[in-house]
Amino acid sequence: MTQLDRTGLSHWLLGFGAFLILTIIAVIMLIVVSYPDPDMYRNSIAFTAISSFFLIFYLAMGRGWHRDLLGFLSFDRSLGKVISVIEPDNRMIVVEMLVAAICVYVHLQLNDMVNIWHSKLLFGGIVFFYYVQWILIIFSIDVILRQLVCLVRIVDRIRIDLLNTEFYSTLANAMVRHVGLYIFGLCIVSLSNIAYTEGELGAGEMMLMMMPWYLPSLVIISLYVIPFNRFKDRMRSEKAQELNSVNAALSGNTKALESSLLKGEHHPSKIDLLMYRDRITAVKEWPFTDRIRALVLFGILPPMTWVIAALIEILIEGAI
Repeated sequence: MTQLDRTGLSHWLLGFGAFLILTIIAVIMLIVVSYPDPDMYRNSIAFTAISSFFLIFYLAMGRGWHRDLLGFLSFDRSLGKVISVIEPDNRMIVVEMLVAAICVYVHLQLNDMVNIWHSKLLFGGIVFFYYVQWILIIFSIDVILRQLVCLVRIVDRIRIDLLNTEFYSTLANAMVRHVGLYIFGLCIVSLSNIAYTEGELGAGEMMLMMMPWYLPSLVIISLYVIPFNRFKDRMRSEKAQELNSVNAALSGNTKALESSLLKGEHHPSKIDLLMYRDRITAVKEWPFTDRIRALVLFGILPPMTWVIAALIEILIEGAI
């Protein structure tokens, strides 16, 4: 993974290249072993598409988070202490590789669609493809969870500047990036499942089939509320302290400004204080810009609408 990242190529190009390479390997393997089921060629393409998506997801989330960390450090140098959590040690990598091997074993036991004993070459190839997919899935989950832990530590330590709040939208970049990739991944998985089933499943059946793919990601997206809520509490507390000082100054206690951002200002007028109070009151407590709100809202609503519609279809069919 490190070598792929060092190539400097975009994650989209690397993912597409991986898709082509894995597809060519799969097709050649099926031709060499003379696998009797022609549908396996279509299924192998669908499988490699999903695996390539997880490579794109892993690289995009990792690279994007690295850029965000550089931005955090430029804003607050004291955050350098929390960056190490994003880097897994060698023992964790070994554990993840072992977990991937266990997942491959379970997958082989549950999958009865492929005659893995058709030949030793086919068996080895299937094990290889399953392992590639599972290691990418586990690495993707790992980088997401590490980002969440790191984000919690960052929002607890980052300095609060009520006069320059535009930067804090960077805190939401990881979630926005996740939502965009999640929508793209749903499209890939949907098309792959249509290829697997030859388009014979209805919306409800397709939703049930895709549940292991979209539900975990929706849960993870909801976990971003934890660090954002902690940041909101800190921002609200800072705003309350600042507004209390300004209100006290408006009531005649000018010494209250010594504990505010206006410390050092010589006898600000009431008009200045009122304008300053309005500015502080207007500061957003959540680290979202209007653009990010719209992207997240319209990014999550369409998939959720499809899920709800499919659930209604299942309930109606069950009642009938």
